[in-house]
Amino acid sequence: MKALQKLWWLTLLRGIILVLLAFFVFRHPVEALVGVALYVGISLLVTGIVKAGASFSLRNTIPNWGWGLAGGLIDILFGFVLLSNPALTAASLPFVVGFWIIVSGIMSLAEAFQSRKEANSLWGFGMVSGLISIVIGYFITNNALVGMLTITTWMGIGFAIAGIVNIMIGFKLKTLKDF
Repeated sequence: MKALQKLWWLTLLRGIILVLLAFFVFRHPVEALVGVALYVGISLLVTGIVKAGASFSLRNTIPNWGWGLAGGLIDILFGFVLLSNPALTAASLPFVVGFWIIVSGIMSLAEAFQSRKEANSLWGFGMVSGLISIVIGYFITNNALVGMLTITTWMGIGFAIAGIVNIMIGFKLKTLKDF
């Protein structure tokens, strides 16, 4: 805890950077979405390299190591594809997110029906949340602008909340007494 107390300013600095990043996301949503697309592309590239390297280096100890190698190579391929045209990736991101929300909503509906069969009195909440998810996912996938604004708005809100929390923790660490 003493190390955290001594470096309280790093937590404060991280919070300030996150709040500034939130302002950037709100002011420049398209650029923020392109940044997310670049991040996803780089992440896939790095994880693909690690997966492929680990699978290949452990080929004598892991049965079916070829599947891990294949998965790593596919990640590398997708990473290159996403990085080759970040604008196209950013444009398709709302469709991917919207589809994911629709699938999550369908899963919530299925769980709600199963809960109803099991006489769970809270099954209605699952039903409502599933239907809301499907509707939101529909709007995101059918209107790219709405999808882009939804994604960037939630990103900005997340950065702002994380930044404020880090700033509060930084100041709290500064004022803590040695114990």
